[in-house]
Amino acid sequence: MTFHPPSKSLTPRDYVFIAFVVILFALISAALIAVNFKLKGGGEFYMNWAASRGFIFEKIDPYGAEVPARVQQLVYGHAVKMGEEPYILDAPFHFLVFYFTCALFSDPLTARAIYTWLLQLTLIPLALLSLRLTDWEVPLTFGALFAALGVFNFYSIQALYEASPVLILGLLYAGILFALRAEMDELAGALMAASLYYWEVGAPFLLLVFFRVYYQKRTRVLNGFLMLLLVSLAASFLLYANWIVPFLRAALVNLRADFGYNIRVILKDMFPAQGVWLALGMIVVLVVALAYEWSVARRSDFRRFYWASCLSIAAAPLLGLRTEMENLAVLIIPLALIFAIVHDRWSKVADFLTLLLALFVFLIPWALSLLPFKFARDIIFLFLPLFTIIGLYWIRWWAIRPPRIWTDLAPRPNS
Repeated sequence: MTFHPPSKSLTPRDYVFIAFVVILFALISAALIAVNFKLKGGGEFYMNWAASRGFIFEKIDPYGAEVPARVQQLVYGHAVKMGEEPYILDAPFHFLVFYFTCALFSDPLTARAIYTWLLQLTLIPLALLSLRLTDWEVPLTFGALFAALGVFNFYSIQALYEASPVLILGLLYAGILFALRAEMDELAGALMAASLYYWEVGAPFLLLVFFRVYYQKRTRVLNGFLMLLLVSLAASFLLYANWIVPFLRAALVNLRADFGYNIRVILKDMFPAQGVWLALGMIVVLVVALAYEWSVARRSDFRRFYWASCLSIAAAPLLGLRTEMENLAVLIIPLALIFAIVHDRWSKVADFLTLLLALFVFLIPWALSLLPFKFARDIIFLFLPLFTIIGLYWIRWWAIRPPRIWTDLAPRPNS
């Protein structure tokens, strides 16, 4: 006869605590949704919402001219002008399917408020998962500090303002790294298939992952990738059989539009005589650096691959592709590695140095955004990628090398 120990039942005190947490979450969520109704912007969401709703209820081509016209009226109140984003849908149709639920809301403000609330819920998990990747035994105070930095930094707020799915992409990128390290290969492949969006944000990172997976012959990753991708594509062709040509046409039009940030345009405006060459030199240096790091990371341990992944994410905005300010929110992933190594290696001044770095990353963009300076927004855009790349090379030695001597292995005093 097998003995089964009695399971521990919840006490009245446990029920009270659970009820308190649920009520607190509901109140915070209601407050966030109420605030979201007051926000302007939201063009990234409105583009997908208008395309989805038009396709479902009016049989409008999501890649046609009607959708941008509607979104421009919602965001600007007028037709697009020079330098403004035209909001032309250039996402593959199988990604648009994920917005079909939001399209059930007829009021764009309500749909956007709820969607932004979902994005707000991803910020803390993104910051915490980024910390988890570092294996940093972070003190509670600095874990909370980094989570606050991840939520309230200038770039995350910009992503929320635009209701951009880039925050979800950041969570997917962190999930890919976590799944690869845990050898959950099918999950890693599925997450890769779900993140084939916003090439200007994740292309270098995803190319590195594919390069390493192919070299290591981890076929289960490719199986998970192909399984989700083929199912998604099959569903998209059942719903809209001829979406490929309109999608490619819209992508080409969007590529020619004059909006967003580009390292070549920025440096040319700031330094008319030498800007183009400065930008070209920076791009060449970054491409060479990435090529070298990728060639080594494909066959190295996870530490080296993780550092190269962080470099790929940080370098993407500076490779010459046009991108948006809110897309820099994904750099919270490499920032976590920088903070972890700094706090671990300089233990005598760890608290002060970590706090100083956090304040620097937080305050500089917000301070620049208040200045009536012609190139303020351009400098804000350049600030985070440059800071992150410099930081990654600063901590590179300790990040890619496991402990080798007794003093490295010895436990450090608690902060």
